[in-house]
Amino acid sequence: MRANKGFTIIEFGVVIVIIGILAATALPRFVDLTGDAQTASVQAIGGAFGNGVNLSHASWIAQGATAGINSTALEGGITVGMNDTGWPENDAGGGGDGTITSAECILVWNSILSSAPAIATDTSGEYQATVATPICTYTFNASAGRTIAYNSATGAVTITVP
Repeated sequence: MRANKGFTIIEFGVVIVIIGILAATALPRFVDLTGDAQTASVQAIGGAFGNGVNLSHASWIAQGATAGINSTALEGGITVGMNDTGWPENDAGGGGDGTITSAECILVWNSILSSAPAIATDTSGEYQATVATPICTYTFNASAGRTIAYNSATGAVTITVP
C-alpha cells in the first residue's frame, strides 16, 4: 500500500475556492484605503499648520506681544507676518491690516509649513485657498469634504474630514 504524500485534486480545489472567497471578502477593505490615507494626510497637515500658527503666536508673545509688530522670526530663519492680535495674517513684507485675502492665505500657508503642499486660489494645486475674512479655508482638491480652516482673528485651526 502506498502512503499519501499530498493533497488530492479535490482537496486542492476546495482550498482554492476558500482562498478565493476570503480574497473577495477582504478586497473592499483594501480598496477603501485611499480615503483613509487622504483623511490622514489632511489631518497631519492640519495639525502641523495649527502647531505652526501657535508657535508663531508664542514667538510674537516672546517678542513683547506688541500690536504693530508686523512680523515674527521663527527657528530656521522663517519670518511670518502677524496681525495686531499676534496671529499670522500675511507674509513678513506686508504686515497685518486686520483683513486677509486669498493671496495672503497662501502666503500664511507657505510661511507656516516648511514643506507645504502646492496651493493655489484655483484647483490647480493640491489645496485650494479661499477666504471669508477672517477665515482662510484650505480645501483638499483630491477629495471633497476635506478642509483645513484658519481663523486669523483667533488663531483657531479646524480640520474637517468626512
